[in-house]
Amino acid sequence: MPPLEGPERAIAWGERCRHQLVTAAYEALVVEGVLAEGDWLAVEQQLRTLDKASWWIDQRESAPADLPELAAAATSADRANENPN
Repeated sequence: MPPLEGPERAIAWGERCRHQLVTAAYEALVVEGVLAEGDWLAVEQQLRTLDKASWWIDQRESAPADLPELAAAATSADRANENPN
């Protein structure tokens, strides 16, 4: 995942939130769910564009299975860079 942008304290918190949410979403959607690994890769690519720490902090209590829908609803304000790593 690309580095997050925001205040230093928010970046550390956002990275923890992102790691926890993405890991839980993978578990719920791929391991326990019906999403194929190839479909997950498309979701992951979309998640890479969300590089604002504040977005991940705001989503920290969301249901992991909702992550693809949340990412699809994100706006350009949630993306600091147009070309993520």
